[in-house]
Amino acid sequence: MRDRASMFSRRNRLCLLTCILVGFNANAIAATAIIGPPIQVGQTGVAVPDPYVPVPPTQPCVVNLYAAGSTTGTFDDYANHAFAYTPPASCPGPWNKVVFKADFNVTTGTQFDRTAALWIGGVNLYFGTTQEPRSTVSPSWHVERDVTDLSAALAAAHPGSVAVYNIYNDTYNGSITGAAELDFYPATSAYPAAKTPDLVLPMIADAAGTYAYINTNGDPLARSFSLPGNVERAYLEVTAEPQSGDEFWYACGPDAYIDYTGCGGTGFRETEIAIDGRHAGIAPVSGWVYTGGIDPYLWRPIPGVQTLNFLPYRVDLTPFVALLDNGKAHAVAVRVVNGDPHFQNNSQYFATAANLLLYLDPGSTHITGQVQQPNDSGVHPSVQSSASGDGSQVKFNVLSRHTLTTNGTANTSHGVVTTNVQQALSFDNDQTVIATDTVYDQSITQTSIASSTSSSSGGSTAPTVDVRNWSFPLHMDIDYVVAEDGSATQATTANQGFNLATSHNGPDGTFTSTRSQRAAPADTLNFDAGGNFTGPTGQKSTESYYYRDSSGACYSRAVSAAAGAVTAVSNGVGCSGQ
Repeated sequence: MRDRASMFSRRNRLCLLTCILVGFNANAIAATAIIGPPIQVGQTGVAVPDPYVPVPPTQPCVVNLYAAGSTTGTFDDYANHAFAYTPPASCPGPWNKVVFKADFNVTTGTQFDRTAALWIGGVNLYFGTTQEPRSTVSPSWHVERDVTDLSAALAAAHPGSVAVYNIYNDTYNGSITGAAELDFYPATSAYPAAKTPDLVLPMIADAAGTYAYINTNGDPLARSFSLPGNVERAYLEVTAEPQSGDEFWYACGPDAYIDYTGCGGTGFRETEIAIDGRHAGIAPVSGWVYTGGIDPYLWRPIPGVQTLNFLPYRVDLTPFVALLDNGKAHAVAVRVVNGDPHFQNNSQYFATAANLLLYLDPGSTHITGQVQQPNDSGVHPSVQSSASGDGSQVKFNVLSRHTLTTNGTANTSHGVVTTNVQQALSFDNDQTVIATDTVYDQSITQTSIASSTSSSSGGSTAPTVDVRNWSFPLHMDIDYVVAEDGSATQATTANQGFNLATSHNGPDGTFTSTRSQRAAPADTLNFDAGGNFTGPTGQKSTESYYYRDSSGACYSRAVSAAAGAVTAVSNGVGCSGQ
């Protein structure tokens, strides 16, 4: 028997061809239609079912951040590209809606998928990855993000930074270019100004903005803040993107079985937020798969869920405002953990961005109150594993249940307000690996669920309750088989999902929304007896996006593809009257 570690190495198993590599505003949706980009049957570049950000039917003021083909908008190096941002003079705000828009293109050739991100004044506005090109296909795509909640950071001029770190040479000859803009929709009587945070602060100290890299189980992304004394509500918006040895974190196994999986630390990862070393919030790690992931043909022309445009996760830190308002500096920290104190990190890290969103009490200069000790169950994943007598089949499971409850009171200008935040994360990663001289099959079933309930009462207003239920299920089967003649195939199927249900009940009314996404690709890679790739067979994929809310807004689209081209587009299923 050949050595399993060499025969089924991480490179061969997960990267046979290429090795490296938006939430809605409730107020706006109630008054605007939701539409998606045009997708044509036969399209081969990029086809995503995601909608455009819904906007009012008014004329926006457009601020161009950089143009495609300019020095800033040409990403053929491994560097941050600077630009200068100035808010629109003709639309001074307040705004009803602010939308970030970007367009990307990769020339034909060979290129890995790349991470893309943009900051203004250190505040992260966009985070995602790129589509891989083909020898005959130069993909172009468009992304949008509702950044209305970041309006406070966009009200003044700041240096900006955009990064698409790209290796560009004679071998990796796919050149990446792009353009970006901000569209500002002025508030009107019909479309009033959105209620947005009064202060937006970046976790990165860099004046323009850049990536923060944090090792799994290592030192956190941390920053000290001295805040105004009248912070009434606080939130942290987090994006943690797995990189390097953790790119395929969902396929990792216990350290004892690293020869089978290529990476250790189990398939469990979680993001934790702390204030002055005290646990203040928890967030799941999304099951994103990039366009070079496992088999690049899986994602042509339909990338995975959120692959090109990550959705940040928002954590409510309001119970801690009495502490944050005491006039002292406070350290806010973000780290990614797997719950294993014996974990030996092997270049496993996350590119991370986070923005601190603060609402101020205009009737106070100094809010006092109390912060209760959080009730934290802690991260204690349980791991079970077993192996056949000859070692040809192994099974392992990692399961985690983490709850965190935080409470605090704030003596505001409108009375004493008590806030309770209950968070719960439920994670289960179950794997079976069969490894012989001629077969390597890895089956992964992962369930990741997060819930958050924020309740505020007291003061001069009625109680407010916000509920958020999030899930990111993932199933993947990778089956590599060597035939008697020495030729080989790798058949891969995936089923990736995302669900987000929210509800708001307060003095300003009630609002509920549901968002659901599904991606189901399949492909087989073929190799001759010499190990040369001879082409794919059976490539097909489907992806759907569905959104509905209590205002009556509804959006539904499904896209199907085969052999690298769109075969069908379905619109409006489940949306009555559309």
